[in-house]
Formats: sequence, structure tokens, C-alpha cells
Amino acid sequence: MSETKNIAAIAGKIQNDIFKVFHWELHAQEDTNFDCVCEDHVSDKGAKKISHPGDVVYHYFDPYANRRIFLHTDLKAYAKKSIQQTKIREALKSLAMTIECAAITNSWRTKFQATEEGPYEVRGLLFVANHDNKTPARFRELLNGIALKNIPVARGQILHILGPDNIADLYSIATDIKLSIADKKIGASYRFFYPDLTLWKRHTAEDERVGATIEMLLSPYFVLKHSQVTDENGTTTQRRGSIVYYSRPGSTVEEFVYLLDSLSRYQLVNSQEDLRVRVYCRNGSEDIKNNFDKAKKRYCQMWGFEGGREQEVTSITIDSIQQIAPNYKANELGWSER
Repeated sequence: MSETKNIAAIAGKIQNDIFKVFHWELHAQEDTNFDCVCEDHVSDKGAKKISHPGDVVYHYFDPYANRRIFLHTDLKAYAKKSIQQTKIREALKSLAMTIECAAITNSWRTKFQATEEGPYEVRGLLFVANHDNKTPARFRELLNGIALKNIPVARGQILHILGPDNIADLYSIATDIKLSIADKKIGASYRFFYPDLTLWKRHTAEDERVGATIEMLLSPYFVLKHSQVTDENGTTTQRRGSIVYYSRPGSTVEEFVYLLDSLSRYQLVNSQEDLRVRVYCRNGSEDIKNNFDKAKKRYCQMWGFEGGREQEVTSITIDSIQQIAPNYKANELGWSER
């Protein structure tokens, strides 16, 4: 029971620190095991599995897939000296078997499905935090050395991985959003921007407030849209507009020309709204602002922009966000490696 309470406490802390900001929901569940129904699921010692564990389930609606995504999540924490490729591989193999059963057993639906409305999909999420903030590079190195053929992911199913580097990035972005709300730079009713794409169309209204998908959060950039912000006296402190959270180092002019072209194509560059780029790359270029200014000038020259249209482009700002390391320590929070 104590382990279950510890897992619930950790899941709630992660939810409040990170995922709540991205409009993910947390399904509270104390009984973490559910029945195994696949005959070929065996332990490392060859014994038939009776059940599968489930630390926590996060969920959100995906406006492109037009279904609710349930992320059956395995929470892990390691120090640099204890992280091993074998442990990562074992965690992924166990999670792959877990979601294979989760997709077909009534036991999982009864215990973990937060809503019975509409289509849904169960995916796996391996969430690997770091005790000592020293493992991000090593974790990626070990992960890249694991052959995908050794992970028994069932056909049509998906495993996501958030390593220490991803978690640190998302923690920093979430903190930046919270501070922006406190400083009245954005309103609390912000939403994430889903443009219609060539192969994917949005199945929700443009102004509907839905969560940021995990694909969005791990993409080169994503866009947060907000309305006009006023203070207690009714004075406007921030015009309506968009914030672009950008993950690349900004080391070239060309990457920013591409970014500006994408934002313009999505009709985010206009005189009625502010547009701000916020960079969260931990190894960002020292020349990032200079490269961005050059890109704005080159982009205007390429398209022959003058006057008002040129002003719309040149008024776009860029800054780097503060990098903040999360502090999820197993010895303090009781996070076990199961």
C-alpha cells in the first residue's frame, strides 16, 4: 500500500509540475495491476504472467487522430551510476507486453479507462527521470544502442519514451508558461495550435482547448495561442497572439527562414497579433538573436515585403527561456524501480 501511495504522490507531482500545463489529465488509480490475457507473455524466468503493473495513466484528446489517447505510464528514476542498458531494455519489453494486454482486456478498461465516450487508443509511456541530473547524454546513448527488434511491440501499437533530457525540457517550458501567466504575458485560457496539415486534418474547432499531444511536445516547435491579457484595472498588458516554443539551437539563418515561412503559411504572422519565439534548447547558439534578425531580413527580401508586411515580420521577437532542472528524487519520493 505504501508503494502505491508513493507512486500516486509522484504521479500527482509530475502532473502538477508538467502535464497539467499541457492539458493532460491524470486518472487516479490505487490498484495498479490488471489481468494478463496473452498466453505468450512470460517473465524472464519463463513463468506465465498473471498480471501487468500500471504505475499511472495520463490521457488527452488528439484532434488529428480524433480519439482519446491513454498513456499507460511506467515511472522510473535512476542515478548516473545505476542506469544500465539492460534496465532500459527490460522496462521497454515489460511495457510493450503491458499495453498489448491493455488494448484487449476488460480488466484494464475497468480499472484505467477514465471515460467511455468515443474512440480511444492505449499507448505506452516510459518516463525516466534522473536522481542527480547527470544522465541525459548517457541515457540517450544507451537507448540508441537497443535494437528495436528486441522490443516486442504488437502491430499497430506505440511506445513513447521521455528521458531525462525531455523531462527537463518539458519542465522548463511548463515553468515558463506558469511564469508568463503570473506576469500577465499570457492568459490562463491559452490553447495549443493545431493547423490543418496535408495528411492530417483537425477534428476539433480551431478555438477548442485540447491538450498538447506527445508528438507535438517532442516536435521541433509547437505553438501556444492566447487571448488579450488585461490587468485588474482593465489595462491591456499583452495583445492577443502566439508563442512559438522552439527546440533547435538556432545556429543557422536558414533554419529561421524555414520557421518564418511555416508560421506565415499558418497565418500566424499578422499585424493584429503579437508573435514571440521562445527557445528551450539547452545548447543554443550564442548567435541565436543575430541569426534570427538576419533571417527576418532575408525572408522579407525573398518575398519582396515592404511597409506593413515587412513590419509584421520584423516585429517578431525571440528569447531563450530559463533552463530549470526538475528534482524527482527516489529517496525523497519513494520512487521504486519495479
